[in-house]
Amino acid sequence: MMNVGILLPVEKKRWRPVTLKTYQIEVITGLNLVVCLLPCTETGARYRPSYRKRLKAKLDRVFEAQKAWPVLEHPDIGGFYQVDTSVFVELLKELALQRFYEILGLIKGVGPLINKEILVTGSSEYLEHAIEILITKVKTINILIPKGVSEPIEAEKAFLETGIPVHITTDYQVLNRTGIWLRFPDDNENFDVLPQKFKGTIVDFGAMKVIDTKSQKIFNIGIEFSDSIKKRLGKHLLCTWKEGVLEGFMLLVCSNAWDVSDTEAFRRLEMRFAFLS
Repeated sequence: MMNVGILLPVEKKRWRPVTLKTYQIEVITGLNLVVCLLPCTETGARYRPSYRKRLKAKLDRVFEAQKAWPVLEHPDIGGFYQVDTSVFVELLKELALQRFYEILGLIKGVGPLINKEILVTGSSEYLEHAIEILITKVKTINILIPKGVSEPIEAEKAFLETGIPVHITTDYQVLNRTGIWLRFPDDNENFDVLPQKFKGTIVDFGAMKVIDTKSQKIFNIGIEFSDSIKKRLGKHLLCTWKEGVLEGFMLLVCSNAWDVSDTEAFRRLEMRFAFLS
């Protein structure tokens, strides 16, 4: 059994002492959230050093008794259990890059990829990864590179293994031949002006966004729990943090505790990619 701590504030009645209440939420079999409710007022008393020290010791005892660790606290509580949430952003990006083909399949209106021409840009490592994954799954891969940059080695290898050519070009006119552009991190800065000229769907893994230039809609690429888990957690808990913080926290904690890859933890936690407006 694995318990993970959650610290949330509740309104404190002035005439009542601070009493910490806890309850558990079963996320999946063998994994619980231990939610501790911390009574707070607007007086600022909880921020005084002497008070904070006593309260922190009290909180530690509560979570220790429940064998809950680590702890994710509400952003307004004030740093009893500091967590660097920027780590979760990078974790999500890394996961999306690994599973980019899955994200492609979720985009509404794209249709069967086997009939599509795909435009791909990015640094050489991402180009090679994209070629390896896409070569037999799309009609044509178009790689746009800046002048003077070497062609990705994977392109020739893919052709020798499959007989399917990868079209590599420096000509911006390639934008007119496709409706799907996969923009991986670290592509050339000169390409920054091209989205204005592109008509179709841009999946920007550097910015973690899906951009529909025709309808002028932009969605963030995020992750979420399954509907059944979201129902157990409740809307209040899910809306406590910015998008991806709770999910990224759970993903990182569980992958480390279970000693499995992020992808495997993603599967066990019944997570999925989502496009968030």
